[in-house]
Amino acid sequence: MTESMFDSYGIKQLGYYVASIEEAAEQLRTALGAGPFVDLGVSNNENVDIRGERVSLDMRTALGHVNDIQIELIEVVSEGPDPYHESGRYGLHHFCIYADDVDAAVKQMENAGMALAMRMTSGQGMEIAYLDARNLLGQYIEVTTPSEQLWQGIKAIHEKSPADAPALMPMSALMGSN
Repeated sequence: MTESMFDSYGIKQLGYYVASIEEAAEQLRTALGAGPFVDLGVSNNENVDIRGERVSLDMRTALGHVNDIQIELIEVVSEGPDPYHESGRYGLHHFCIYADDVDAAVKQMENAGMALAMRMTSGQGMEIAYLDARNLLGQYIEVTTPSEQLWQGIKAIHEKSPADAPALMPMSALMGSN
């Protein structure tokens, strides 16, 4: 399993479930020099499958970097089931890997004993799956289709921003980074 899923892209991101994106961005900027974080806003995801139940999931996300590690901040703004509240705490929620074939990667992880917790297609058309690896790793694993352009754009903002840049920037900052 390790060779086929991690060798192509490696771990691309650490995802944190947070109570407040503003506060988390500020704390990570101060403590680790992370960011600046790009606020991607609230996404309204209508076709989300949580453990076999079709739900609507609204969440706000922001992306930043610490060197070569992308950090995702996730703030859930809707009620109902989701894999974030399910974790029972704020903090590190998942690491993310890219897979050219999300279905095959999900199957491999299920065969290794991990349960599919969530499956969705993002508003941008990205296939996303969360596998429950809490018993094995204490967190989830996100598998998604490659998004190198977005990853590189967020990294460029991190590399080009001065130390006194704000911790959280609007999406328009990403559009001007390339």
